[in-house]
Amino acid sequence: MDRASQRAQDAWTRINDKPSSISLLRNDTPPYLAAQTVRIEYSIARREVSGAGANTSVRAVTVFGIQGHATVADSDIERHDKFELDGDLYSVVNVNKTLIGEVQALCEVLQ
Repeated sequence: MDRASQRAQDAWTRINDKPSSISLLRNDTPPYLAAQTVRIEYSIARREVSGAGANTSVRAVTVFGIQGHATVADSDIERHDKFELDGDLYSVVNVNKTLIGEVQALCEVLQ
């Protein structure tokens, strides 16, 4: 198994240790994309945002997906996609697809 395939297999193993299923909304236009299995990790840090005369904190999560796996389709996630998780609506802020074998997306809850 080459390095890229091994990294993709390792990423898939980590995803399946704590899997979540999300359906993404692209361009704010239904229908949602087909559900994808990913791993979601909550950030312990919160970012303060000022607006409308008040400060609020923004909760972030990182979505871990797969790319380049021999038998699993690549995760399809793009900046500005949205998804629901535990009653909150999240927006994808940044996507890193330069990692070998996996995709990481930084997402923030929409208030």
